[in-house]
Amino acid sequence: MLFRARTGSLNIEVPAVISNHGDLRPLVEAGIAFHHVPVTAATKPEAESTMLDFVRDLDVDLVVLARYMQVLSDEACGALAGRAINIHHSFLPSFVGAKPYHQAHERGTKRAARPRTT
Repeated sequence: MLFRARTGSLNIEVPAVISNHGDLRPLVEAGIAFHHVPVTAATKPEAESTMLDFVRDLDVDLVVLARYMQVLSDEACGALAGRAINIHHSFLPSFVGAKPYHQAHERGTKRAARPRTT
């Protein structure tokens, strides 16, 4: 999404990335604000509150959760109702659990199966 937004093929404005991982900061920071908000069981309520503050302060219309391997609280779900999507590896149902892409590669899968449409 960031690539397509930067190239103009996706007509969106990305005001910031809020991540619980810092590893992609250099990729994001080329023109987009990056905020690292680590999440642990102990800090989850505070981290969600911080995220929701950013969403409010930046007047965000849509929150895209990518690589966010946490279950949102009922409060966060309520606050984001109708304006959040979760991009998750669950489109690979044959490879359940951690590292589904690694599992697919180890099994020799060349591409993910697509659902048939009738």
